[in-house]
Amino acid sequence: MAAQFRSAQLSLRISVAELDRIREAADLSGETIARFVRAAVSDRCSAVEEERLELAEVSSGAASDRLARVERLVLAAVTAHAGLGSVAAVANAAGVSWSAARGALDALVERGAIGQRAWKQSWRNGVRERRTWEPVVSSPGFERLWAQARHVSLPSTLPPSVYVGPLPPQFWSLFWNHPDPSSLALPTDADYIANRLFNGPSAHAALWASVRLPADVLRSCLRLRSTQSGTRSLIENALAHRLTVSP
Repeated sequence: MAAQFRSAQLSLRISVAELDRIREAADLSGETIARFVRAAVSDRCSAVEEERLELAEVSSGAASDRLARVERLVLAAVTAHAGLGSVAAVANAAGVSWSAARGALDALVERGAIGQRAWKQSWRNGVRERRTWEPVVSSPGFERLWAQARHVSLPSTLPPSVYVGPLPPQFWSLFWNHPDPSSLALPTDADYIANRLFNGPSAHAALWASVRLPADVLRSCLRLRSTQSGTRSLIENALAHRLTVSP
């Protein structure tokens, strides 16, 4: 039996924990291990075939308002993870293959939903230029496309995934009068950061904040007089979405 499980793990590339769950499910149902392994193989093959068909759809350039599954994942990943600077990073955040991410990025750029932005970052004793993928929130039709990606669950997280850590460098310019924006971090400076991101000039910053900041901070922003009506709608939609995905 151990050899059978090891063979299944190697062929399916799944974790020991997943195999343990398969064994428990088989024991509870009275079915054989082989049945559950066959089902897992079938599911994996179906996922690969779905990705292949979606890649074909992306590469065909078919004009449609409907995003393919891989496009929704990539758009959600680029929005939720500030600072994705390579196709590999996007692929990892979206949970898709490199080729799928590359095709989806090209398709989303063509639709005007995302783009690359060059910006400078302090590096050692000088400055280096970086390029990151970002949603083009001002693009016509972006809201229609984002509505399709808003409910996507990214891998290894339970949306909404609350961000913890330093303020992403591409947002530092919004804190121009702070002595050291690199020292700002979440959740310690959450209220201050949220106010600047939501009520500043960057639509991307506001969208990122709506996805990644804690719900209680979002509700605090709703109580601020400085929060504009469009931003209020963004925050309210984000909070409503979190209720739909709460465990």
